Amino acid sequence: MIDQKNDFAKRNPIKNQRVRMITGDISTDDIIPARYKHMYTEPTQLAPHLFENRFPEFVSTLQLGDIIVCNGIFGIGSSREQAVSTLLAVGIPMVVAPAFGRIFFRNSWNLGLLAIEADIKGFREGLAVECLINEGRFIAETSLADFYPPSEQMLAVVHAGGRLNYIFNQLPKNPSPKEKEQRII
Repeated sequence: MIDQKNDFAKRNPIKNQRVRMITGDISTDDIIPARYKHMYTEPTQLAPHLFENRFPEFVSTLQLGDIIVCNGIFGIGSSREQAVSTLLAVGIPMVVAPAFGRIFFRNSWNLGLLAIEADIKGFREGLAVECLINEGRFIAETSLADFYPPSEQMLAVVHAGGRLNYIFNQLPKNPSPKEKEQRII
């Protein structure tokens, strides 16, 4: 589990995020090659291999808080969570694409990565964007794209660092002996 709260989900607007463009449909094996998924268990160990096969120099050019914008379907293929956890480990808080692989999309929200479906026509490499997350809008020099804003609960899950952290935070901090007996884990 990544112990990283995604504070981007709590900020509105999210300002000055640098766009990193990726072209084509992207599989989870493109994000993190399968040969590493069994070698390493920690996302930080996988991080140097992010996009290694498709975009070999990409990871060395990343800055904390960059957002990935893809012009194809992002995250198709495997159901392994390493694709999402590795993106979080390198400091990517958000991925924007016209469509996502179903399991990747679900894993993103469960682990605390903002996965936003939007028309990406106005985005370009290096553009500094502002995201009005609660209103469902990206802005740069002008309005770039609208999207369906995530629900308050989805944003709370992302801010908590994922669904498990969100649920853990909902539990009583010091349960009484009776509550301990009733709790089933």
